[in-house]
Amino acid sequence: MPISIDYQAAEQVLLDALAIASSDRRLPVEWRSHARTVFALESKTWTPAFATMLLAKATDSRVDTMSLKAESGNPYAYSARSLCHKILVPAAVNHNFSIRNKGPEPLNNQPFFRYDRIDKIDRVRKPVDREYFFDVVEQANKLSADQALDALAAFLREALAVAAATRSVSVKAGGLTAHGAKIAVEDFLRDDAPDRPRRLQAFAAACLDLIHQDVKSRRINDPSAHVPGDVQVLLGKVVAMSMEVKGKTVKATDLTTFADECKEAGVERAVMFVDAPQQVDLNLDAAVIMQRLQTPQVVFISSAAELLSGSLLWAPLPLEKAIEAFSKNFLDRLLEIEVTVPTLEEWGRAATVAQARLKGLPSGPKRPRVDTDGYASLAKRSMLSTTDGELGKKSNGPRSADGSRPR
Repeated sequence: MPISIDYQAAEQVLLDALAIASSDRRLPVEWRSHARTVFALESKTWTPAFATMLLAKATDSRVDTMSLKAESGNPYAYSARSLCHKILVPAAVNHNFSIRNKGPEPLNNQPFFRYDRIDKIDRVRKPVDREYFFDVVEQANKLSADQALDALAAFLREALAVAAATRSVSVKAGGLTAHGAKIAVEDFLRDDAPDRPRRLQAFAAACLDLIHQDVKSRRINDPSAHVPGDVQVLLGKVVAMSMEVKGKTVKATDLTTFADECKEAGVERAVMFVDAPQQVDLNLDAAVIMQRLQTPQVVFISSAAELLSGSLLWAPLPLEKAIEAFSKNFLDRLLEIEVTVPTLEEWGRAATVAQARLKGLPSGPKRPRVDTDGYASLAKRSMLSTTDGELGKKSNGPRSADGSRPR
């Protein structure tokens, strides 16, 4: 029979490792290096997988660290997913350390949920990361329980440092103009930016936060998602609007498919937001789709500048306060969607650089052009701030006094 991990014992082992991590005890250089490397791997799921296998080995030295599920044919297998969900995830929240994932079941994700063993994983975006991780898991398999405890403590020391660095990031947007915000956003969302899909989705959610009280941004590649779109506006338990976020060009057929999916799911407002250099406007196609379907209402937004301009226009705040709220909301949404610390810091720098660029503009009769295209196009269709009912209303709700979301 496979090993059944004693969760109470595992919880105590984790507490012991945390105490060691917080002390001045010298920890193995090799495992400190592995911890830093794992935090830098492209796929974030490697990080909780790394911590889970060390926790399992430190709890029961018989554990086969290559196993992911309690296979009946392997007497040393265990359920990594259950250990991660029941012990590691709650501990990360309660003790403020990072595992680079905020969901309740990090191992219910690509590439882990479909495999029984780590060494069977073959579908990954970066094979070199997989090969490195395989090697680390093999090393972990040779550890005693005491050695695994030290290795786990080395991971937790790094995880505590990453979490502390994340909490220290801030953005200073006082005095930033609408044009300055546009400059900062376009710089931050540039085509070659790391984590661009996450940046775009966080940006979309931050824009909608200015207008709506309850905005949900789903986790990237979340297999449990049942509603079409990446960002939703909720009215109670009802999805009042769903937004699909794309960083590459789309065709009219993609818009049609999304609208059909929204209709099937009972979502009455479908927004497709695309930020790609060669994207053509599909609003005529959106009109044709609406005529065919009747519902949902369908809107196409063809740039980040357009979405930002419209959101600032419809925000029920003075413009300066709306810009500050957006800047803070964007940082919070980036945190929520689990970007790296350097990415968080980059948003703060982008806002600062935009302010400096505007201050350095020459004075005189020639004034910098303010892009009003986004205002005009969204003013023509007020979907993002629907006033027929509760969707466009704001309340004090979970907002701070300045309109930002609480961190």
